[in-house]
Amino acid sequence: MSVELTQEVSSRLTSDHYAWLTTVAKSGLPVPRLVWFYFDGSELSVYSMPQAAKVAHIKARPLVSLNLDSDGNGGGIIVVGGTARVDATNVDGRDDEPYWRKYREDAERFGLTEAIASYSTRLKISIDKVWTTPTA
Repeated sequence: MSVELTQEVSSRLTSDHYAWLTTVAKSGLPVPRLVWFYFDGSELSVYSMPQAAKVAHIKARPLVSLNLDSDGNGGGIIVVGGTARVDATNVDGRDDEPYWRKYREDAERFGLTEAIASYSTRLKISIDKVWTTPTA
C-alpha cells in the first residue's frame, strides 16, 4: 500500500459489506459492478466468476476504483484507486477464513452459500489513492 489510510477509511473498508468496483472496458468506458470485498489492512480481495468481464478488464487494464456508499446525505463517500491483479484461480472464497466470516450470513440470507464456489477467481487490489467527502 503506497498511501496511509485514516482510521475512518480503514474502518469503512473493514466494516462495509458492499462496494462498486469500477474497471475499464476495451471501449474505454468505466464499468461499475457491485461486489463483496475483504480488506486485510493493506490490500482488498474480491472473488469473481472466472469468465466475468471484470476479470478480462483487469488483465488488460489493471487500474480500478472501489467506491463505498455515502452516509445517505452525500457525505462519507470513500473511493480508493489502485491496481488490480488476478491473484488466484480455482479457489473457493469459503476457504478464505476472514472473507467467509464477513460474508457467511449474507450468503445464507441470499441463498448463495453453494453458489459462492463459482466465484473461483480471487482478485487483489492495491490501494494507491484515496478520495473522500466529509461526513455530514
